Amino acid sequence: MAASIAVGVVVLLDLLLAFWPLVGRAMAERAMRDLDPDVINAASLVEALAQVAYLVPFAAAGVLVIVWCYRARANLDAFPGATTTLSKGWAIGGWLVPIANLIIPARMMAGIARDSLWRSSTPALVRIWFGGWLFYLFVGQINTLSDSQDWEALPTALADESDYQLYVDYYSAALGPNLLVALLSAVAGAALILLITRVSAAQETRIGRDAQAAPVMPGMPLASSTRTGDGFLG
Repeated sequence: MAASIAVGVVVLLDLLLAFWPLVGRAMAERAMRDLDPDVINAASLVEALAQVAYLVPFAAAGVLVIVWCYRARANLDAFPGATTTLSKGWAIGGWLVPIANLIIPARMMAGIARDSLWRSSTPALVRIWFGGWLFYLFVGQINTLSDSQDWEALPTALADESDYQLYVDYYSAALGPNLLVALLSAVAGAALILLITRVSAAQETRIGRDAQAAPVMPGMPLASSTRTGDGFLG
């Protein structure tokens, strides 16, 4: 639940930040009317602070998703018939190793989903999630680089209305790309939340069913809770 909530918060913040150019344009238009460069400076400062603050929930969501992947993968070791070939260590390392993090997380999630949901093939949600995530990173990076170049081209000394108009145009042009990034974030985030919810529910159901079905013979030692602690429910 923590991972799902964190991902939802990040998606919501992406959507809110996508509409920031509307606020920036309104502030630039006000600055142009009053010929007040302080308003432009204030808009720039607020945007920078918002982007820095965004990194906190983004990082928290990343950590929680990785922890969930590790625990969900660890649970598969207790499920007879699980066919996942990647060890549970890759649930963490797969995100951290360059290049590999473009492939391993998808393979890990595919294995978790197949073995947890009893599917012979990878669920479409895995492809939607990871495809959306990769496009989100790619388009977001291009948008960031382009936005940085456009910002550097803006005049720092504002002499007349034409200089202020450049800022109005800058914020107007930024809205479309920002909305595209937010849309990709929403697609990837929604798919990931559905995956986490369905896989968790399936694993909890199976763990509960197996616990009820397992006979306890006289003299048999009770199972340690260590295995459960390594998995999702721990």
